[in-house]
Amino acid sequence: MDPWKSYCARMETRGLDRREAALKRERRFLIGRMPASLSYHKLTVDGAEREMAVINSDDLTLKTLCSRPGEDIPHGGLVRWMDNYWLITEKDANNEVYTRAKMRQCNYLLRWVDDRDNVLERWCVVEDGTKYLTGEYGDNNFVVTRGDSRVYLYLPRDKDTVRLNRKSRFLIDDYGSPNVLAYRLTKPFKMGGSFNGSGVLAFVLTECNVEETDDLERHIANYYEHFPRRGDAGAPEEPEGPAESGGEEGGSWL
Repeated sequence: MDPWKSYCARMETRGLDRREAALKRERRFLIGRMPASLSYHKLTVDGAEREMAVINSDDLTLKTLCSRPGEDIPHGGLVRWMDNYWLITEKDANNEVYTRAKMRQCNYLLRWVDDRDNVLERWCVVEDGTKYLTGEYGDNNFVVTRGDSRVYLYLPRDKDTVRLNRKSRFLIDDYGSPNVLAYRLTKPFKMGGSFNGSGVLAFVLTECNVEETDDLERHIANYYEHFPRRGDAGAPEEPEGPAESGGEEGGSWL
């Protein structure tokens, strides 16, 4: 064997300088030691099975993900782990050794109808935006009292969620609640949590009135504007079902 080729092969394996040697040594160490760690778990990311470290924090709904060296984590991806859905809300751009990201536990399955009559759904994170307020608003004469609740909504950024605007309404409440609350998107700022075309969208929603066209059973706002009930003006005699998309693997939920 050519001694020069043998030397180049060894240098390529070990590293051309001390920094590259340290980097490759650290990668080999992590690949060998990570599977034996108690933080190492199998999970599903955007429908694909993966293995990585899941590190706990003081906030039980927030976890840190650490990938194997050379692997990536999608910013805004949906994780299925421990019988729960999690949204990857933050990602470290420095992935020289491994990729690190944060994921938050999803607490609501949001459903809506887009302008092309598609019923969509996304797992999301909903937070109280009026933590220290009463959630009600009265006029100066204390005659009329209306709901004044606000929520923060975190959604994965994709071709459907990026189209949401101030006309968008949602029904957000526990699916077992007899009285469903409606919200309107009042702050469609889309630049807070996405980078290079991927990430999450953080919206502020304000409580509004429930309307007759809302499907309260399935929590879909304005549903009957797109698919009229039988007997309504303009409704077909035998209406066809709407097109559905979304969910864990992009399938239907009906």
